[in-house]
Amino acid sequence: MVNPSDHPLYQRVSHWINLINFLVLGITGWFIHSPYPGMPMNLVRNLHFFFMYFLVINGVIRFYYSFFGKHKDYKDIILNTQDLKNFWPQTKYYLFMGKDPETGKYNPLQKIAYISFPIMAMVQIITGAILYWPEKLAGYAWYFGGLAAVRGFHYLFMWLFIALVGVHLYLVFTEAYEQFLFMFFGKIKNQKGL
Repeated sequence: MVNPSDHPLYQRVSHWINLINFLVLGITGWFIHSPYPGMPMNLVRNLHFFFMYFLVINGVIRFYYSFFGKHKDYKDIILNTQDLKNFWPQTKYYLFMGKDPETGKYNPLQKIAYISFPIMAMVQIITGAILYWPEKLAGYAWYFGGLAAVRGFHYLFMWLFIALVGVHLYLVFTEAYEQFLFMFFGKIKNQKGL
């Protein structure tokens, strides 16, 4: 059952912005990694960097609203002792080996995924900045094992993002389709028009 107060408008808008950001960053990142002849690489890199800034700004605003906005939701994402108890039962459920345990708004695996997104984004921002300005930030590449390793980390984390988003979409469509409709269209299934 969808509760509209669970996902206020600013959360839904932030979700849409992230969707656009991840699509553009993934596509432009792929073309930066594997360009084809005649591709306007300067445009691709600039788009990639522009949407990185857009992702950061959206993340900062979302973080602010999580702690200081009208609908503070940071407590929904913080792991607690009940989440630790539900970790294995939830994992078993997702592996089709057990029943769905009772959880709060988000289950422990969702919380881990949602906590992982900003951490992974920070790794992407740092490694991306080193790749974009290697002459200015070469000293920082050393911490990762050199510029080639930085590129490898950046590429690996792109695939981790793709995997997490893929799992997220699979679970939304199989477990929470009504929430998908609400997040994208702002309407609940039994309302007129859906």
